[in-house]
Amino acid sequence: MAGNASKYAAGHGNEGTVTKSSSVLPPFSEPQRSTAQRFVRHVFVDMAGLWLDHGWDAAGSHNIERLQAADLAPVLVGYRRSMAVARQLFFFSQAWRITGNEKYAARAHALYADLTGRFWDHQHHGWFFSLKTGADAQAPADPRKDAYGHAFAIFALAEYGAIFGKSAALDWSQRTLVAMKQHLLLPQGWYAQSASRDWRERDMALEQNPHMHLLEALLALHAATRDSAISQEGVLRDAGDIVLLFMQRLRADDGTRVLEHFDAAGRPDGENGRIVEPGHSYEWAGLLLDYAAASGETQYRQIAMPLLAWADMHGVDPQHGGIYDQLDTESRVVSDRKRIWPMTECVKLQAMRAIAMAEPAAYAALDRRIAFLAQHYLTPGGGWREFLRRDLSPDSDYLPATTPYHIATAALKVAEAYGIKVTS
Repeated sequence: MAGNASKYAAGHGNEGTVTKSSSVLPPFSEPQRSTAQRFVRHVFVDMAGLWLDHGWDAAGSHNIERLQAADLAPVLVGYRRSMAVARQLFFFSQAWRITGNEKYAARAHALYADLTGRFWDHQHHGWFFSLKTGADAQAPADPRKDAYGHAFAIFALAEYGAIFGKSAALDWSQRTLVAMKQHLLLPQGWYAQSASRDWRERDMALEQNPHMHLLEALLALHAATRDSAISQEGVLRDAGDIVLLFMQRLRADDGTRVLEHFDAAGRPDGENGRIVEPGHSYEWAGLLLDYAAASGETQYRQIAMPLLAWADMHGVDPQHGGIYDQLDTESRVVSDRKRIWPMTECVKLQAMRAIAMAEPAAYAALDRRIAFLAQHYLTPGGGWREFLRRDLSPDSDYLPATTPYHIATAALKVAEAYGIKVTS
């Protein structure tokens, strides 16, 4: 499978190019490109260096879940989640691909060994939600099997396998998908959000977020194995099933909003069923564009547009800027905190628009979003502010190991949009 796997194998130092005729001016200015270059470097040099130096427990040979923002000391939370390990595996794999820094490759290999060597349940199969730290390290802290964590395992293992040409990682990714379909896929057409260790007890409620990230994972696995029959006949079909679920249940009737929480019958779950997260509108819009490109079903490009328009109109704070964490189905603000990840998803989607449109206005909008992210969220030395208040004042004092995944996905699209190359 390794021969089919390596979508990144050639030229790992080139994270994307913009091909222009020598007689045609690019649709962006050099100052805009410089802003983008600083952002990409912040992520794959400064941020990766920060987590390389401070995000690893050498004695236990495992990652650290959370750091204090002030001094980068570990926050002792008492557990390590498989999802966090998977996200870090993706982050360091991409950091190596972008920069060629072998220290990042070594960390990616260590994270892969940690995930596959410790989190897999050899008795019942599937990934433990979390393990303990300290004296009881490697014992399950929470032995449940959750769809969200399994989706990220598929995603990270597919990306790692493709970047490093590791067929064993792709086997793990496919093995995870088999376990999900065997134990979590319900007759109703959606995946149970979690199950007990032995899979016998399942939470049957329909949750949007695990399905969105499963689609992301399936597209990554398809890209890594696109020349194989299993990808064309299986993985892409599974991705199509998630898209169909989105069309039928996970979006509002008018197609403008992504709904979050449903009960076991697939109905909006009371007041929770009225919650809408603008960040997920940007994520779904991007995934629908990616699915359209992978499947050739181009109608999904247009289906993505109302989600994007709604998020731009209602999710962005018109007074202070930034993106609200939560609204309701009537577009009223529920939570006016502004976590970093919705902003990075907005940046990523705008970068995709700039690539597709190749017009100065699209790049000007992208430049404004990158500048806002850099000014209000990013901090010197590779750090960031996880939460802001409505007035953009800081509202958190820690750095989760899961967030570099979000920032990196934005930086990857920005690098592609501007043809940026980075050396560490």
